[in-house]
Amino acid sequence: MLTAIIFAGAILTSPRTQADKWDLSAGQAPKSSVKYDVAVKVNQAGQEHTAVMKMAIDRKDAEKDKPLKGEYNWTDIQLDGGQAVPDQDWPVTFDVQGGIAGSDSSEGADSVRKTLMPVTFIFPTQPVALGDTWTSTIKGGTEKADESMTFDMKADSVDKVGDVDALKVTEKISQKGDNPLTGTGTWWLDKSGKVLKFEVKVSNWVVAVSGPDPMDADFSGSLAK
Repeated sequence: MLTAIIFAGAILTSPRTQADKWDLSAGQAPKSSVKYDVAVKVNQAGQEHTAVMKMAIDRKDAEKDKPLKGEYNWTDIQLDGGQAVPDQDWPVTFDVQGGIAGSDSSEGADSVRKTLMPVTFIFPTQPVALGDTWTSTIKGGTEKADESMTFDMKADSVDKVGDVDALKVTEKISQKGDNPLTGTGTWWLDKSGKVLKFEVKVSNWVVAVSGPDPMDADFSGSLAK
């Protein structure tokens, strides 16, 4: 009897097993595509605006020993409930955590990165359990004007998104340099690593095609139906 009690106690207090962990790596698989309905509320120089759009993230076929390339597309953009805005697309290179390591866009990699990283999830490099944290720092700027971005992530809890069990991940964004991008976010992912929805709030956000003036912005996105 005593042996049984000790054995049961050992099971209850044992570390988390691999089955308790969330392996999110498939969420950034090559040759994959995902599309979201996105709403953005911005405040620029005291003026408030709202935009809605479709955002697609396409990951290309990976070449051996080369970084994964892809593209972001913003389509069906409407500003302030009616004004149509031209579609936008940006070619990018992803790092191993899904961050934007570079871009061949004419706007420049730093500008594209500052535009898109608020709507980009940073993946862990290994399966995670509740309470686990991970960090990514993406280099930017120059040696004399460092504009590197850091993303601190935490597997916070398990929530329901509809009838799907989803890992809720919280995020803190910081950046070096003048007028740094800062913010916080919450992301919900299914067991395959697909982002189901997100909510992100940032300051000093800059849109590559709209000039250098920074904005405060609130993003909300969910899988397009």
